[in-house]
Amino acid sequence: MNNLFKNFKQQIVLLVCCFSFMCIQAQPATLSENAEISVLTCGTGDEMYTLFGHTALRIKDTDQNLDVVYNWGMFDFRTPNFLSKFVKGNLLYYLDVDSFNDFVYNYTVDNREVVQQQLNLTYDEKSKIWTEINRQLKGDDRFYTYGFIRNNCTTKVVDVINKSVNKPLNPDFPSNNFSYRYILNEGLNQHYFEKLGINLLFGYSTNQLTDLIFLPVKLKEGITYNNHLLQSQQVLNNVTLSNKSSLNTIYTLWVVVLVVAAGVFNKRVRTAYFCLTALFSLFLGAIWIFSSHFELQFNVLILFFNPLICIGLFVNQRKLINFGIFLSVVSLFFIGLELLKVMTPLIVLNLIFIAVLFLINNNLIITLHKK
Repeated sequence: MNNLFKNFKQQIVLLVCCFSFMCIQAQPATLSENAEISVLTCGTGDEMYTLFGHTALRIKDTDQNLDVVYNWGMFDFRTPNFLSKFVKGNLLYYLDVDSFNDFVYNYTVDNREVVQQQLNLTYDEKSKIWTEINRQLKGDDRFYTYGFIRNNCTTKVVDVINKSVNKPLNPDFPSNNFSYRYILNEGLNQHYFEKLGINLLFGYSTNQLTDLIFLPVKLKEGITYNNHLLQSQQVLNNVTLSNKSSLNTIYTLWVVVLVVAAGVFNKRVRTAYFCLTALFSLFLGAIWIFSSHFELQFNVLILFFNPLICIGLFVNQRKLINFGIFLSVVSLFFIGLELLKVMTPLIVLNLIFIAVLFLINNNLIITLHKK
């Protein structure tokens, strides 16, 4: 049964590749005067890789019976060592082409909104975009090394537009004048634990003010703000808004924190807690060293969840424990307000454990605990 399913998947992939190849070969050399170029902004989904939406370019040329979508967000789950390549930062994404109707249908089935913004372009600008897209599609530039912020489906579309128009998109507009971390968090209010995970992994560099347009929703807002580029805007499909309740909120984490904090005076609980935080700190350090993603570097949480505390407990070194606690407290000044807000429950929990440990370690309080 598994082999049958595997063969079926391979046939589907083969059909998609064949269709893409035929589309590449069938493209006209030039666009007509009446051609339309639009940015498509797709809504979010429930899977992790869909939480920030998607961006693509639609080329419609009725005179030449052409209506296709160019998509820089393609990747292959079957890539050997997919996860390690994704984390390291050398996973290849690629540009592909699909029919407009199929593209919108797939997002409608997934209950994800598609907004079209037709661009106000001269014929020369349209021609330059068309030439650039097809140059990439037929050359080595079709494949690129994915970067979560600096090299993704949105930045690729921005690059093509800015390379071709006389007045490029300006990333300096009100809703984009925040840090990378703030902009990322902005759209994750309904996905708290995913937001928490991203914030725990992303380092200090994401606290910097953004200098580019890197998310689909920001490109949509940027085109609206740079209104010289916007000719019209419309929603292409109907989706159903979900109002179902969820445990994916910060309040759920607060409950977990209160339960764990109740065992702070138990020696075994404290030891287990500091072992877990030490392992997490070492994990963040390993990612920093292993990955070329700039977002994962300079993570101050390596100090906040300081492994020296755990080491000090096992070798029974009071000074080492106190030094680890000192580094944890000092690191709070470098965490940043946005990260502080997202992980408040974990910060409170860690401060409770290190405060009690500090008092016990320095004989300031005596507790009854299991040996």
